[in-house]
Amino acid sequence: MWEKEPTGSTSLSEKVPIDPMIETSIPIDEDSLLKSKHGIVVPPLKLHNNNSNNGMSSPLLVNGNPNCNDSIIENNIDKNENNNNKNSRSNSTYKTNKFSNFLFSNKHNKHRKVPRLVSKTGECLIQPVHLPNAKEIVLKNWFHLIIEYSWRAILTVFAGGFLLSWVVFGSIYYLIVYINGDLTKTDERLTCIANVRSFSSAFLFSLESQHTIGYGFRYMTENCPPAHIVLCIQLVVGVFLQTMLAGIVVAKVLRPKKRKQEMRFSQFAVIGPVHEHDHRPALMIRLADIQHRLYLAESHVRLYMACTKINKHGEKELVGVKDMNVGYDSGWDRVLLLWPIIVRHVIDEESPLYGITQETMKDQEFELIMTVEGIVEATGMTFQARTSFLPDEINWGQRFQSLVVYNEEESAYQVDYSRFECTEHAEDVKIDPVPEVIEEDDEHPLLHNASGFT
Repeated sequence: MWEKEPTGSTSLSEKVPIDPMIETSIPIDEDSLLKSKHGIVVPPLKLHNNNSNNGMSSPLLVNGNPNCNDSIIENNIDKNENNNNKNSRSNSTYKTNKFSNFLFSNKHNKHRKVPRLVSKTGECLIQPVHLPNAKEIVLKNWFHLIIEYSWRAILTVFAGGFLLSWVVFGSIYYLIVYINGDLTKTDERLTCIANVRSFSSAFLFSLESQHTIGYGFRYMTENCPPAHIVLCIQLVVGVFLQTMLAGIVVAKVLRPKKRKQEMRFSQFAVIGPVHEHDHRPALMIRLADIQHRLYLAESHVRLYMACTKINKHGEKELVGVKDMNVGYDSGWDRVLLLWPIIVRHVIDEESPLYGITQETMKDQEFELIMTVEGIVEATGMTFQARTSFLPDEINWGQRFQSLVVYNEEESAYQVDYSRFECTEHAEDVKIDPVPEVIEEDDEHPLLHNASGFT
């Protein structure tokens, strides 16, 4: 399964990317590099004592986290290379596995590149094109779109809206006094607006009227009904503008965007046994709420799988999205986020991952999308945080280390977030292969028994 790297290859000793917050240099011996059958060059992985100083190469820690002192990667090569031989199954058993058979068939996975639908930070990367009435849709939702802007843009709109209203109505007042000839009249009793002799004084009168400052020096007389109508319109517009702009600022302050940024997902998912006493294979993702002063109510998680295929026209299209059970049938999807948790999806005959192996996983075109929703107790507003995992972001035969430990000196439980990404080697994971069946026509892929949506 592994072959020696040719001697004429370019040196690969370089910095190895680790945790997004940490980076270190790990020397790699060129002679000890191995090459997999997929062309991926990796160093040989050995289990040894971190404190040993016998000239051995530096240990490669799980996920590259130097805080994982007791979790060295072992050579987790699947010893059962022949487990892809299809076992005969009854039709009733296969009915729950049609999605898996379609996903892991070689026919639909000739193209290796897997584009993201959702970024690691939760942004949707799908680009709408040829959207009808796009401008009309934007104008109908202008209030919600403005809230999504940055504070700099919102404060600019806030100040610009008031300034524009003062200038517009000030210009109207100046036009009225100009037409009425107030600029040349000396008797203030015959003017429309007393003591308005220039555009600057008309602007000040507009500002004082809209905000009911009323200094008393500039005032409106009863000689000009058009000015009375303009004043009434300005007062209505001013109240509406002030309410609207103040509402935007308040909504921006109360929106739980910052709250959802305090949700932390592990950078990698792992596939391993549920725990040491339950050897069922499971996909596991670590989740934590790092805000320990503002708690969440009614928080729950969801996990979806989205996969693509090449249609008969040679175009890559999204086949559909399947809901992956994370305990919603028994209520375990409603999670308690007082401390970091591990979300598990058991890979059984109902799972879209049923039939996957360590060798076939990296060649698949699918994306796992995880969402967590919650209600902020302080405001009662709901938020949703998202992330995604590609096949090369799933570690096989690993499990997360425990974070919550009891400190006897402090007489309290403590959460060590430095070990958030730390995993350790688990026993070999074995997943039964999907049985062979005669596939239906490509126009009707075997998805009608897969719960989900397209």
